[in-house]
Amino acid sequence: MDPYHVLGVNRNATQDDIKKAYRKLAHQYHPDKKGGNESKFKEVNEAYQILSDQNKRQQYDTFGHAGPQQGFSGGAGFHDFDFGGGGFDSIFDMFNGFGGSGARTRPEKGEDLHLRVNVDRKDIGKRKVYEYEAFDPCTDCGATGAKDGRMTECPACRGQGRVRQAVRTPFGTFAQVGVCSSCGGDGRIAASKCPTCHGVGRIKKKRSLELHIPRSLPDRYLIAFPQEGNAGPQGAPPGDLLVTINLK
Repeated sequence: MDPYHVLGVNRNATQDDIKKAYRKLAHQYHPDKKGGNESKFKEVNEAYQILSDQNKRQQYDTFGHAGPQQGFSGGAGFHDFDFGGGGFDSIFDMFNGFGGSGARTRPEKGEDLHLRVNVDRKDIGKRKVYEYEAFDPCTDCGATGAKDGRMTECPACRGQGRVRQAVRTPFGTFAQVGVCSSCGGDGRIAASKCPTCHGVGRIKKKRSLELHIPRSLPDRYLIAFPQEGNAGPQGAPPGDLLVTINLK
């Protein structure tokens, strides 16, 4: 299965393009809808799980379904490497400082939530409501984490969102550029922290999810809800909600 082919998007598709394609196809093939197709619906979900996760998408783009352990077999050639999550924009940041743009980096999206629900066979075909906790944007500070929304330039990175450090290696000393830990890559910090969220920009609240249990339900059935996970820190986009349905 090629996830790009399943969702009908090209390899340069943005996350927004992927989410739009997923929502359209999930609605089209939902097994509870007239003319739905459960196998297609499951295939669309599996494709979205790969392309919505940056690490899984990068691994698929590099190695395909074989996985990284097959990356160099049979003369596969040179592949991109992951330099330990250091936040490099490219390999050239190791040598050239901040690279070409020098622009601030946005905070990463919120965490994906994985919710497991157990259902009895008597509940198949019915609607059930489940409660769970998740981070929502703080309304008191507009999700900025700053009291009254007032922000100031981060002194650690001087508003760049990235910092440079010298790294010693067997080949010499190089400059490593990574996301600023003080501002999380935003380049700004709160002039005064919001007392409600303590400067994080999000607070934990209870949510309810109404779930329609499909009639033809295999065990460990996975459903994805785009952008229904934790709200991102300091106004960053939310993550996704992944629900696994287990049959008792």
